[in-house]
This record gives sequence, C-alpha cells and structure tokens, in this order.
Amino acid sequence: MPPIHPFDTPPAPDIPVLEDVVMPGDGNPVPPKPAAAVSAPEKPAAAAIPQEDMLSDMLTERIAALTDRMLRDASLEIQALLMDKVWEKLRAEIPAIVAAALRENGHGS
Repeated sequence: MPPIHPFDTPPAPDIPVLEDVVMPGDGNPVPPKPAAAVSAPEKPAAAAIPQEDMLSDMLTERIAALTDRMLRDASLEIQALLMDKVWEKLRAEIPAIVAAALRENGHGS
C-alpha cells in the first residue's frame, strides 16, 4: 500500500482555504484589520521578569549542565572498565588459540 501524503488529497469543500473570503452571517466581506493591530506583541523587559523565574532558570541550566557532565564521565568510566575486561579476556584466551594453531600446523611439542 503506497504511503498517504497529506497534500495528495483535495481539500474538503466545507473548510475555508486561506485565499477564500470569509463572510459573516450578514453576507458582507470582513474588512482586513489595520497593520498596527496585527503586529507582534512586545516582549516583556528583563526587569519585568520575576527574580524567582530567573533563579529557577539559572538553577535548571546549572543542574542540567552538571547532569550532562556526570553522565559523560560515567559513560567514559564504564567504557574504560569494559575495555579492561576485554583485554583481560584476550590475554587469557590468546595463548590457547596460538597453541592450538601451532599444534594443528605441526609445530607442537
């Protein structure tokens, strides 16, 4: 079954499209709003932000950084431990592999 893409289906006739003129109940077109009324709202000044929010944001940022650093360090420690275990197993098993290969090739004692 082919994937369904949202743009492959035609729009439903009862849903207005952005280019359509929406008519209120009296049938007259709605005039566009003045540009000043459409502008984005102003951002609050830094002084208007409560101190508690700034403190909370600062603590959240610092705790997240600490958590990231601790997880990274723990991951490196785990990786080092695993590599040590692999090297220990290799040191234990390689001599037997070499001895078996030498025996099979007629070099054994």
